[in-house]
Formats: sequence, C-alpha cells, structure tokens
Amino acid sequence: MNITAPIITTIALALVAATPAAASVNRDLPKPDDPQFVIPAGKVEHSITVSEVSGSKAVPSRQRAELWLSRNRGRVVVTNLKTGRVTTEILVTKQETRMFSAETGRITVRKTRRGEGLPWNSARFEAAVQRAYVEQGITKVTGETTVRGRRAFVVESVPGKWVSDEPGSKTVAVVDAETYELYERTSTSPGGEFTQTETTQTSYGAPARFNMSAHKGAKVRYVNR
Repeated sequence: MNITAPIITTIALALVAATPAAASVNRDLPKPDDPQFVIPAGKVEHSITVSEVSGSKAVPSRQRAELWLSRNRGRVVVTNLKTGRVTTEILVTKQETRMFSAETGRITVRKTRRGEGLPWNSARFEAAVQRAYVEQGITKVTGETTVRGRRAFVVESVPGKWVSDEPGSKTVAVVDAETYELYERTSTSPGGEFTQTETTQTSYGAPARFNMSAHKGAKVRYVNR
C-alpha cells in the first residue's frame, strides 16, 4: 500500500478497500471486475476501517470509514475520531453519485456514467489479492497470531518484489489464515516519517440505508446533468 499524506481527497477517502500499489504492476494478480468478487444479489457487505496516520513528518490523524456495499450501490461515511465530526459521505447508485465534504460545506451531485462501476473493491477481492501476494512471493509470512478467535498470518512486503511509489517503504499486514481476509495493514516510509495503520472488520447481510444523511447548511452543486 502507498504511504500517503494525511491530506486526502474526498474520493481517496472513499477507496477504503482499494488495491495496494503492488497490484497495479503485476498482471497475474486478481482483477477487481472479475465476477467472482461481485457482491451476491440481495447481500450487503459492511466494513468498518479505522485508519491512523503518525510519524515524524506526518500530521497525526485518526478516522473511521464505514462502508456499505451491494452489487450496484455503495455508501461510505468517514468520521474524524478526534472531533467526532463526519468529514466525508459518498453515496453511489446506478443513477447518481452524491459527495459531501465538510471542508467545503458542499454536496456535489453528478449523474453516474453508463458502464461506470462502484469506486470500491469488495473484501473478497482484497482477500484474493492478499493470497496472491503470498503465493507470488510479493509478501512473505513472518508469523502467526489470533484475530477474533481465528488463526491469522502476519505477512510482510518483500524488498525488490513489493512495488510502491515510496521506495524503501515497508508494509506489514495481518490476514486470516484460511480466507486471507485482510484484518490489519501498516505501511511505514523509510525512517518512520510516515506510518499509516488500517484496521478493518467486515460482515455480510447487515441492514443498509443507501440514502445520504442530512447535512444541515450544506450547499448542493449539480454537475454533468
């Protein structure tokens, strides 16, 4: 995974399940549009990811991203855990995309383009990527632990095979020993200037409200209509 500064764009915040950088340069890795990774009809994938940024050159931050994902709809709510304020909310349907930014005080609404997919990858796809990393030697198992009563592997990026836009960075992840579901991932730049840790918990079939919350005082801006 890339090391990123704490100033993150609205869309980047939404991509809580995005593929790490190493996947983009290896054609043998799973593809996010593979039908086997699509959320089954009538099901909802619900994940909560807590991200923390620290380091000698980082602006410390801690945030919570809650994502509901179905076959053709998705909604994420990002909360600053220091202030308790919602900073970002994004709702994507087949008809439109709504993006709320607390920084701008604006809700931007645009039509969803024909053939445009959701901007989030499923947890099943992420697990497949984690498995492929180990099988292809991009990461290696360095230990074992237990997460929520399940056996888990600790895996570490392999220098020379792991590709990142921050040369010399190191990534350590904790994945389920059977399914390779991603539980935790920590990426550190050389010298510890930036460290980003993400802890994720995923469940299926959770009730979902695919409607944007009311954001009092936010101005609505329509584009591409």
